[in-house]
Amino acid sequence: MNHRIIMTQSIKIYLILLLAIICQTVNAQAPFLSATSNKSTVGLNEPFQITYSLNASGRNFRGPDLRDFAVLSGPNQSSNMQYVNGNFSQSISFSYILQPRKEGAFKIGSATIEVEGKSIPSNAINITVVKGNNPSTQQRSGGQQNAGDDQSNGGLSDKNIFIRAIVNKTNVVQGEALVVTYKLYMTTNVNIMNYVVDKMPAFNGFWNQEIKLPDQLQLTNETVDGINYRCGEIKKVVLFPQQSGNLSIDPMQITCIARVQTKQNRRGNDPFGMFSDPFFGDPFGLGGVKDVKYEFKSNSVKVAVKALPSNAPASFGGSVGKLSMNASIDKLTTKENDPISLKIKISGNGNLKLAEAPVIEFPSDFEVYDPKINENFKTSESGMIGNKTIEYLIIPRHEGEYDLAPIEFTYFDLDKKQYVTESSPPYKIKVLRGNGSSSASINSTAKDDFQLIGRDIRYIKTKTEELDTIDHSFFGSISFYSLGIMPFLLFIGLVAYQKKQDEFSSNKSLMRSRRATSVAKKRLAIAEKAIKDGQNDIVVQEVYKALSGYNSDKLSIPLSEMNKDTIIVEMQKRKVASSIINSLTDTIDYCEMARFGGKLSDIEVTKIYDDTLKLISQLEESLKA
Repeated sequence: MNHRIIMTQSIKIYLILLLAIICQTVNAQAPFLSATSNKSTVGLNEPFQITYSLNASGRNFRGPDLRDFAVLSGPNQSSNMQYVNGNFSQSISFSYILQPRKEGAFKIGSATIEVEGKSIPSNAINITVVKGNNPSTQQRSGGQQNAGDDQSNGGLSDKNIFIRAIVNKTNVVQGEALVVTYKLYMTTNVNIMNYVVDKMPAFNGFWNQEIKLPDQLQLTNETVDGINYRCGEIKKVVLFPQQSGNLSIDPMQITCIARVQTKQNRRGNDPFGMFSDPFFGDPFGLGGVKDVKYEFKSNSVKVAVKALPSNAPASFGGSVGKLSMNASIDKLTTKENDPISLKIKISGNGNLKLAEAPVIEFPSDFEVYDPKINENFKTSESGMIGNKTIEYLIIPRHEGEYDLAPIEFTYFDLDKKQYVTESSPPYKIKVLRGNGSSSASINSTAKDDFQLIGRDIRYIKTKTEELDTIDHSFFGSISFYSLGIMPFLLFIGLVAYQKKQDEFSSNKSLMRSRRATSVAKKRLAIAEKAIKDGQNDIVVQEVYKALSGYNSDKLSIPLSEMNKDTIIVEMQKRKVASSIINSLTDTIDYCEMARFGGKLSDIEVTKIYDDTLKLISQLEESLKA
């Protein structure tokens, strides 16, 4: 009997222990998604990392709402598999490198992931953003760096990542095209997740035209000093030297987020840990990685520019290359006040953008309007190829025969190393007496811009009109003096108006400043249409162009010289509020990162558009004050 009781109690204890083990195993294997941050308090503009770890295999990871932060990198996925004491386990993690946009306390909401058809949410993360130092200053100051921190180079150097400025020629003549290419090099253990051009070269002494490159970096293999690199062209520019002498192309400065492979320590109790050793080439992808913020710049380049020969003809206007000129006139016989169209077409390969219109001596009886210029060329590594058309609208006012001297166009031929002059034949234009019609339409491409208004002579009246007698004299009345002084007032007003118009026309910076807002709104209108069409990439591009163009026009900063430091200085000179300046630089940073950091969600793209629209309105009000 006692024996049976003991057996029964033993069975109960065994069953309880078995049930506890099963429950513990089930709980240990229950999937959960944990969210962590390497910092709970960060400085303004200081990068930090958040990580979402899942203790199982999952799919369809959906990140949190990160609208209050700039996403420098992410989501970056990594996985881990272990086989320890006969037990197999695996985990997966997703990480972001973020940068605060403003001070305050923020709550990063839950992320979700699907495990066996069930959505698993994560916990939320609380982040406090305080006023901090510039991250680039922290990087130069040195110190310990974790993944995503930027206080050191994380083992990166100019041996495993660098940028080169390469020119196709270093000896040119003034006006001759040369191409500078900026190539990014990285070793096989480094991946560039994102990069931002902090400062473009000023190209002092050059006129420049950028060559369009693919939006995605195209990588090729190249060996430098016996080391294999992956490299890609990030910018290519055609330069036309505008002065002679030894000119220098300044370095380009870049900040990138680089993902670097790291060694993973082998666990002593892991019999398969040997396969994660770098000696075996990490065949299962078990090695660790970390993201590092790294700043570097390209080399500077010297270019020797030889002056053009001094024996240039009077018709030389600075054109250099292999060019040709063709002139045509639509009619040689016309009537008074009937328009004539004279077209000059310059074609070939050279600095077409800078080609000046030939100087033409028109008869004094010809009324000539400013020429209409059409440009049709493309920029390639060989320079500018295409044509430039210059059209004059001529209106002869009196009958007669008029001679138009040959039109001469001179350029410096790079192959012949000498000046070449091309000329049109002389033109004899016969103008007949007009038919006295009230108006004449202009038969040219510019006919919508002009219309001649004729003034006919009234007929002599043959009947006597009945006149009314007035009971007071007009002489000495208020109307008399008013009409007498009015011409002088009108004359003074017209002189003042003309002077103001001349000042406005001569001040190109003022003209650009006044049209800055309208140009920016046109860009944003394109972006708004792209939002409706779901073309998020176009939205980011147009928003970035709107901001860049607005700052360039409003602050009179050439696009080649524009960077954040220059914008901040010019805005401070105009006493723009620091909060608006910070919003502007943050939006520019976000746009630049979005252009190279992958696809954005519809919410993020809409927010960029709304922020930019609001920002331009704030800037317009501030700059008017």
